[in-house]
Amino acid sequence: MRVGLNAALMSSRGGYRQTGVSRYIRELLTALGPELGPGESVIPLGAGHPAISERPPLRIAWEQTVLPVEARLRRLDLLHGPLHVAPFISATPAVITVHDLAFLKYPDRVPRSRRLYLTPGTRRSALRARKVIAISTSTANDLMAWLELPASMIEVIPLAPTASIQHITGPALDTFRQNADITRPYLLTVGTLEPRKNLSTLLRAFAALAPEIPHDLVLVGPEGWLNEGLGETVRALGLADRVRLTGFVSDEDLSGWYSAADCFVFPSVYEGFGLPPLEAMRCGAPVVTTNVSSLPDVVGDAAITVDPFDAEALAAAMRRVISDQALAEELCARGIARAAEFSWARTARETLAVYREAAR
Repeated sequence: MRVGLNAALMSSRGGYRQTGVSRYIRELLTALGPELGPGESVIPLGAGHPAISERPPLRIAWEQTVLPVEARLRRLDLLHGPLHVAPFISATPAVITVHDLAFLKYPDRVPRSRRLYLTPGTRRSALRARKVIAISTSTANDLMAWLELPASMIEVIPLAPTASIQHITGPALDTFRQNADITRPYLLTVGTLEPRKNLSTLLRAFAALAPEIPHDLVLVGPEGWLNEGLGETVRALGLADRVRLTGFVSDEDLSGWYSAADCFVFPSVYEGFGLPPLEAMRCGAPVVTTNVSSLPDVVGDAAITVDPFDAEALAAAMRRVISDQALAEELCARGIARAAEFSWARTARETLAVYREAAR
């Protein structure tokens, strides 16, 4: 069995392009290697071409024209589209991974060009694919409701924290604090800076809480789309000296930010999976997140969950965590145990099982 994995979005450049699907492709390829049997191979296609990965129109043209031809020339048994879409016209059977349906559920929070491509592209690809991988039960349910796909067509295969993000303690954590110039306790959120992450509600909640606490709010993540008003909101709330934006950071530094946080807050209104809360749990941070989409399934009973649009409830949850040491320690212990339930080896094994079934 020879499988081609569309790796055009696997970027080595720091920033937005190295998060999300790029990480998914890289982690999956690495974890698949030890799981492959005799006569099985997974071949990354399109990797290492910055013009394709950085320019969506070129990537779309490549994956709809060059990719199916390459699949035929390489005599592949299967193509895997890791971001919703497979070639529309191709003799090679396909599997696709659908991460979320944000372009349908929150169209005003997704760039128009992305929405116009993903809506028909995901529909056509999902209806033609031999199997559809959804990264959470929430995404699977969204797909079945939208396209009336039978449950037997969809396999729910969760993601996992990357092995390079680890809990840091002791002198190593002290060194990180010094290098990162951390002089005050802080609350942390991590993710691409875009409207779906609901940062405006987090900022309002923090503004209500800030007079009571010595903490800063740290936002770690690259710039995303439709995010022009973030700085203006920070200034309007009088938080310019209490909010720190780090931009994209390495996994090593991300481990430090998670490990040193008094509370990790993830106020997103919609996630296909939501890796940052799981990464924070692995690093021993108590987690507050929202009670919508996939997030309750990801965090289980190891986090406090609140309505994403209730700034007062979000502020109250953060206040509980940072004022109740026993609660924080309990959430840390539960979180570490919860994160250990997810691994890329598991994701690879279950994905390989989908390949084998689809190739037959």
